[in-house]
Amino acid sequence: VENTGWKLIGLSVAVALAILIFGGGVYRVEAPFLLKTDTLAQIPAAFDGYIRDVHVHVGDRVAAEAPLLKLDQRELLLEEASGVAELRRHRSDAQRAEAEGDLAKMRSARALADQAEARLQIVRYRLSHAEVDAPFEGVVVEGDLRERIGSPARQGEVLLKLARLDQLYVEGKVHERNIHLLEEGRNGEIAFASRPQEKIPMTVERIEPLAIPEEEGNVFIVRCQITGDPQEWWRPGMSGVCKIETERRSYLWMLTRRTVNFLRMKFWW
Repeated sequence: VENTGWKLIGLSVAVALAILIFGGGVYRVEAPFLLKTDTLAQIPAAFDGYIRDVHVHVGDRVAAEAPLLKLDQRELLLEEASGVAELRRHRSDAQRAEAEGDLAKMRSARALADQAEARLQIVRYRLSHAEVDAPFEGVVVEGDLRERIGSPARQGEVLLKLARLDQLYVEGKVHERNIHLLEEGRNGEIAFASRPQEKIPMTVERIEPLAIPEEEGNVFIVRCQITGDPQEWWRPGMSGVCKIETERRSYLWMLTRRTVNFLRMKFWW
């Protein structure tokens, strides 16, 4: 009986070793990721003015050409009315001088009319940009203006940032010890930190050739394309974990790889 027990133990060890050595599966490289987009529109103030209306908040999804915000037009409308009156006056003076044969006065009046028309065009340009619409379908990722209604905005000041959702991609940070296992075209999956139960397929699109130093060591940026359409709850800046398939390896290799590499670095000659 005692010998039988030892035989069973030996057989179990042999089977376990056989599974470790000859059994295996596809090894997957794990790395943290961020969801990013190449298309990020910065919505600036077209002129010095005051914020009158705000139609969106951070996190809102908007359609193309949907209204985002509006700058106060009242002062510009007064300037437009004054400019129109001034332009008419100078043109009238020019016509009168031409009829009277006073060429010098006519040329002076026409020059003043040209200047008035140029100022009027600037005012009308600003009026046409007082109402700001979304340049494309996307989501507002920056610019909470709810408490700034009635406050001034300077020309060129970025009021909102809009990200395009149909061009989202995964940016993984793969440790340098694993980067040699990857190549473009490899498949994998991502899981968001907010919904780890959902696994979303993706494919490696590009591996940046230059490493970036991080606290835990050098990493390489791996850009991955998500398979399928973007989901409503996705937002640029979301994070999670990606797992990228490499080649089939034995279970023994998977379990001992990091230890073996560590020992090789310590005791190489």
